[in-house]
Amino acid sequence: MRTASTRALTRRPRATRALAPLLAVGLVLAACGGQGEDADETPDAQTGDPAEEPAPDDGDTAPEDGTDDDAAAPQEVEVPDGPEIVVSSFNFPESTILAEIYGQVLEDRGYPVGRELDLGARELIFPELSAGNLDLLPEYLGSALVVGFGEEAPEDVDRGVEALRDAFEADGVSVLEPAPAENANAFVTSDTFADEHGVSTLEDLADVGTITFAGPPECEERDTCLLGLTEGYGLDVQFESIQEAGARLAALQAGDVDLILLFSTDAVLADESLVHLDDPDAIVPPENIVPVVRTEIVDAYGDDLVGLIDDVSSSITTEVLIELNTRAQEGLAPDQIAGDWLAEQGLVG
Repeated sequence: MRTASTRALTRRPRATRALAPLLAVGLVLAACGGQGEDADETPDAQTGDPAEEPAPDDGDTAPEDGTDDDAAAPQEVEVPDGPEIVVSSFNFPESTILAEIYGQVLEDRGYPVGRELDLGARELIFPELSAGNLDLLPEYLGSALVVGFGEEAPEDVDRGVEALRDAFEADGVSVLEPAPAENANAFVTSDTFADEHGVSTLEDLADVGTITFAGPPECEERDTCLLGLTEGYGLDVQFESIQEAGARLAALQAGDVDLILLFSTDAVLADESLVHLDDPDAIVPPENIVPVVRTEIVDAYGDDLVGLIDDVSSSITTEVLIELNTRAQEGLAPDQIAGDWLAEQGLVG
């Protein structure tokens, strides 16, 4: 399994916290569960859930964003004195863009904001949230529960949010309202393979015989990925470990594999030569974006902070994520993408 060096965070006084130099290596990048990069990937430097991987390169355009015209407009709010809010992200572009969106909105309204972005997987970030070294993380609902806490995959968003609140409570972390946007694992085949075998769902693959499936290394151990295919659907699968999403896509297009893992917000899925297979047994849980915030930050700033974050979340749809990811593939930096989108929505002054 591929490993990567990760940075260790050192607890500092609230007003001056910063990342310390590298203290440990070899932390396995396990990321999300459905994912959310593993989000992380949907969602990982793609690891089988939305929390760890860049999306594959493509030249496709994204759909119109469909955002709500009633989204929060900038308002004059007197921000009370309080601690710096350290915004964090996983190590893939979508997560960093989302962190910048929340961070830039908070800065625009006068909140003190710090950033610790592109950090890595939950195995690194969750302990730092608990320790108080990080304060705000845009999470992926199902992956946070399944990968972060080893909980069962939620059946729906409401139950998932309730379960995640219970899981985070002992760590002093609050779970705010989920966004409409969802970035989940997507099991993708070619139109040629789908037509030849008459498949439109994962269940249909049981009649095909042995299939070759390419996913990131972590996928091999996940109920929301390979284990869901073999144990959930009873498929006969030959697994190929391919870390990068672009390389998986190339293998599918070359006919070297039959099925690959992508994320549902990858702009490449607009390509009509690709078929996203339905998941009737729901091995992939709901993966809505949900901001998690240190409870002491919520207590320090109160309802104005929570209302602002919730309003921003309500404007982030799956179509928006596809559009933002498309801009990232075009070479724009996460902070620019976030700033441009916030200005387009009238969310910053």
